[in-house]
Parts: sequence; structure tokens; C-alpha cells
Amino acid sequence: MKHKKLIWLPIGLLFIFACNLPSSTPTQADADSIFTQAALTVTAAAQQNQAASPTATTQQESSNTPVPTNTTAASNTQQTGATNTSVPCNRASFVSDVTIDDGTPITVNKAFTKTWKLKNVGSCTWTSGYSVIFDSGDKMGGPDSQQLTNGTVLPGQTIDLSINLTAPSSTGTYKGNWKLKDPNGEVFALSTGPFWVQIKAVAASPWPTLKNGATGPEVYAIQYLLLAHGLTVGVDGVWGTDTQNKVEDFQTQNNLKEDGIVGPETWQALIIQVKQGDTGPEVRAVQYLLRNKFGDNTVNVDGIFGPLTDAGVKNFQTSKGLSVDGIVGPKTWEKLIGG
Repeated sequence: MKHKKLIWLPIGLLFIFACNLPSSTPTQADADSIFTQAALTVTAAAQQNQAASPTATTQQESSNTPVPTNTTAASNTQQTGATNTSVPCNRASFVSDVTIDDGTPITVNKAFTKTWKLKNVGSCTWTSGYSVIFDSGDKMGGPDSQQLTNGTVLPGQTIDLSINLTAPSSTGTYKGNWKLKDPNGEVFALSTGPFWVQIKAVAASPWPTLKNGATGPEVYAIQYLLLAHGLTVGVDGVWGTDTQNKVEDFQTQNNLKEDGIVGPETWQALIIQVKQGDTGPEVRAVQYLLRNKFGDNTVNVDGIFGPLTDAGVKNFQTSKGLSVDGIVGPKTWEKLIGG
């Protein structure tokens, strides 16, 4: 409809111009000029109408059609950013030191067994094809490699892993690092690195180490000394349950490691200095050792530190190259217990 109106507009203008022409008869040239101008006007109007129509339609569609939101792209982007938390095939986790805590003192050249409790936190089962290998540090006489297990350790299960070692011949602190290896040769360990054993190699102690099941003069001495410290225990020279319990009680009372083992630290806490004129179970301990361990039959086990016991102590000190003063102090006790 608009197109028809635009076409008729220049035709109307043509008649207006014709009506306003002078009364003289127009020439052919004047008529041609008028019709040419009208044709140009019609053409221009049509072109303008064609150019304007698509733009208007496009603008109308653009303003009336809502822009869709691409929620799929946002969702995909979030999923792509998720963290992959897959469990590796081979991975171990440290649970505890079953034996030999870090810093445990061990006499130089003494053999010991280190045991760790490890957990399989990987996705693969540990089989007989797996092994434990030495990684770095102080080897302490351990193997280059040894079989991890004769059976299987499923993911989530634990295993007690033991290695036989020997303390070095020189005193000091030593640490050895260990790892695991699968049948394909892949070496792995904890998420933080290797697991290790760390000891303190110490000089040989003159104090013997005694524990449940021991018998002999030294056990008599322990039982007498426990009595001297106020702990009621039978004195029979046999380390049984009663003695074990009393040793642990003594260690607890004296802030010692409660392991039920009488080693250097517990011995040095147990001994009591005695001299002529003293009485009690601690004197009986000295007398029993002099008579039954070192064969001095002149000394009676009566708990009274008299002239005979004094003479027996001095003779003992002379034989061991100690200062002869008749006083049973740490050095004399050390020779009586460990000599």
C-alpha cells in the first residue's frame, strides 16, 4: 500500500507543475524534461522505500525477540573445572612404629629388628611380588631388598613390616630411609616420602638389661631394691607377673618409660647408696650379690651392714680396681650388678 502511494505522489506533482506553466504551448523539450524529472523522483522514492523496509523489519525483530541465555556453556565450564581425585595404584600410609621408636638408644654393634605398621592406601593389592628396598641414609646392615609379604595386602589393609638391622660400631645418631617397589619396578612410599628408622648408637653399658622371665642374683637384687622403695614383692629370684607389675609401678612413680624392662636408666633409679651402720632390704641386696654371685661366704644376708659386710665390700672394691672406702655407691653397684 505504501508503495502505491509513493508512485502516485510524483504523478500528482507532475499535474501541479503542468497547471502552473505559462499559457504558451510547451515545447517537446519542456515536456520531456518534466517527465524525466518525475521518473527520477519515482525511482528515488522506490529505492528509499526498499532500503528502509528491511531495516525496520530487522530492528523490530531484534527488539521483540529475547536473547537466549546459554546455560549449557556455563554448566560445561563448571564441570570441566572439577578436580580429579583418583586414587593411585601404589601408595602407602604410616600407621605406627611397632618397635624402635625414633631416637631409641641401642648399644653399638647390637642387632635389632625394626618393625613398621603400614597401610595400603592405593587402589592395587600388594602381593608377594612387592618388596621393601633401602632408599638412602644409614643402611645399618640391612638388605638392599627383601620380599614385602608372602600373601596379599588389599587396599585398606595394614601390614607389619620388619627389617633386621645392626647398630653401627661408633656412637651417634643414625637414620635409614626405606621405600616399596611393585613387580613392575615402580618405586613408591608414603605421600610425604620414605619411611625410616632412627636410632642413637650408645656405648656398651655395664648395666644388664633384664625383663620378665629372667632369673638369678640380679633378679634377687631387683626384688630387694623394690622392697626398699616401698613396693611389696616376693623375693625368690624369679621374674614373674608380680615382679613385672612392681617394676612398671616403680617406673611410673619415677617418670621412667613404663616398659617393664630394667635397663640402665631403671637400674640407676633403683640403687641406693649404703654403708656400715645401714639396715634394710637394700643392704640385703648387696649382701646377696657378694655371697651368691661373687662367692664371699663371710658375708651373711641379714640386712645389717656390719663389720663383716664392710670388710666384704672393701675386698670387692679392691678386686675391681675401685676406690676402697667401704661405701656402696653408683660405681660399686655398677660392678656388683654388671660385673
